[in-house]
Amino acid sequence: MTHDEHDHEHDHEHDVEEALEEVLELDSQSQIFLEMRRQNLELLRIASEVAGYSGQHPALKPGDVRNALRNIWDVYAEFYSWIDPEDSEEEGDEGEDEDDE
Repeated sequence: MTHDEHDHEHDHEHDVEEALEEVLELDSQSQIFLEMRRQNLELLRIASEVAGYSGQHPALKPGDVRNALRNIWDVYAEFYSWIDPEDSEEEGDEGEDEDDE
């Protein structure tokens, strides 16, 4: 095998290794994203229960849906602030900036 062939083979192996690393990193990022979404859905389910909109709750009337969603969101947001206080502070900071303008 010539020096050029050896370099080409080494470059090819390096490219394959880099591609595999990128795929693994994307897979890890995808798994993290999906796990976060699963946790958010679970938190939303719990918030719905705490707000009283699950189980044997009667069907909502069309005019009550918006109020129910607000109640659920308020509970969800409070729970989320307990789980990730830094994220909630950043959102609060953004809201404060808008008020200042």
